[in-house]
Amino acid sequence: MKKTILIILLLVAGIFAVKSQQVFNCDSLSIFRVLQSGLETNFDIRLKKQILGESQGRLTSTKGAFNPQLSLSTYGFYGTDPTVTFQDSYSLNGQLLVPTRLGIKFYTGFKLSTETEIISGVPGYFPSTNMAINASGMWAGVTMPLLRDLGRNNTNNVTFLSTMMMNKAQNVSFTDEICQFIKNTLIDYYSVYQRVKIYRIQSAAEKDAKVYLKDVEQMIADEQIPKAEVYRAKSYQFNISQQFTEAKNQLTNSLFDLITSIGMKWTLSRTHFPLFLDSLPDPASFPWAQYAAYVLKNADSMIVNTHYYKSQELTTSATQIEMKGAKYNKINDLNLDLRYMYFGTTSYQPFSEFNQTFSSGSPGSSLNLTLSYKIPFKNEERKGDYITKLSSYEFNKIQLEKLKFDSKMKVIQLLSDLGHLFPLYKNQVELAILEKKTYDNEVQKLKMATSTQINVINTYMDYNTALVYVETGRQAIIARIITLKYLIGDFPASSDQLLRYNLWDFSVK
Repeated sequence: MKKTILIILLLVAGIFAVKSQQVFNCDSLSIFRVLQSGLETNFDIRLKKQILGESQGRLTSTKGAFNPQLSLSTYGFYGTDPTVTFQDSYSLNGQLLVPTRLGIKFYTGFKLSTETEIISGVPGYFPSTNMAINASGMWAGVTMPLLRDLGRNNTNNVTFLSTMMMNKAQNVSFTDEICQFIKNTLIDYYSVYQRVKIYRIQSAAEKDAKVYLKDVEQMIADEQIPKAEVYRAKSYQFNISQQFTEAKNQLTNSLFDLITSIGMKWTLSRTHFPLFLDSLPDPASFPWAQYAAYVLKNADSMIVNTHYYKSQELTTSATQIEMKGAKYNKINDLNLDLRYMYFGTTSYQPFSEFNQTFSSGSPGSSLNLTLSYKIPFKNEERKGDYITKLSSYEFNKIQLEKLKFDSKMKVIQLLSDLGHLFPLYKNQVELAILEKKTYDNEVQKLKMATSTQINVINTYMDYNTALVYVETGRQAIIARIITLKYLIGDFPASSDQLLRYNLWDFSVK
């Protein structure tokens, strides 16, 4: 149960930003520990998470264009206006607007107002009087474009649909970023593992070379061989020492690659190399032939179901939506506004009798119809927008085709490489065994004075080289298998999948 909880936390932890730079201890390494740490600190995953958040923000913003809107306003005027027409005027206005994804907008509103009209009198005949006027009104209507921006391809809906598609693409791309991290980290991990194996081989060779040099010097001291033989032994020892130094340097470089992939500083308190807690796979035991035939037959269907392909496919769909919207909206604007209104007023009534305005019937109901048409001299702006979005769509469509083509060719190339590397690796293992026997035989012959120092050195160098070839051959197979499984989607993409995933499972599904 504890392991399950750790695995579930593995991918979740990669979503949150790291507060401070941590230090990774390389004294002991395991695949799980490396991936767990990397998903928390890898820079590409953290950057991708921010891009995903930005995409989610844009989606929320464009979705807001379809939310109902309530607007309220109030007006107050105190005293007598400069023209001595009215005094103490107040009003309250409100309107509810309900947009739709088809470009049609429904609205309804009200207005309540009251003012005191000043009726000027005639001196000597009748005095000036004030007439209180209460008014109320309600309306409902619809505005809709009859040509441009009507239907599924209206500007707001196209923006929303394309943004939603891009958000899906970013979500899939984020999952692919995790897959890429696992792929790269596994390759780097096994590269370090292989470099450690070579380091140990060269370390043992260096020790043997030093012992051999001492033996030769002793044989010279005992006058068993000429003094000139010491130069050959020293040359051999220097050669091995250089290979050992190079192995040490390559091990350090591979460790840097692994830690860079994780995104952390690192420490190594052990003398030269880390201790691995995982076993190194043996390619000679892989049941490869049936799996390779299955992959070759189903490469197309496998590739189109991968996260990296789906991400580009969704991006292409988003540009297609924008292109279709731009194509449709090249036409001119023709807008309709249809409104039904009802207003009522009362005079010489106090504000407490305001409800009588709703049944006064004066001025009553009315219907307002407005049509507006816009004819530009040149429609270059919309034509240019369509050409831009068409080119963007065609670009992404070609990019999608290229991605599928390149991926399939890479799969075929990897299958071809592995088809040659598997038997080559088995031959390298057998050759290393034979070279060891040959070297041991030359050592015995040298002791019996039936062989020469050059034969011993050459056979040992051949044996040492064969051991190195075994490890480089192993790493070549491992790296290609990891890349192949990523390209065909046979790869973990969630915590549950990672828990059950076996990289060296070659069963046909």
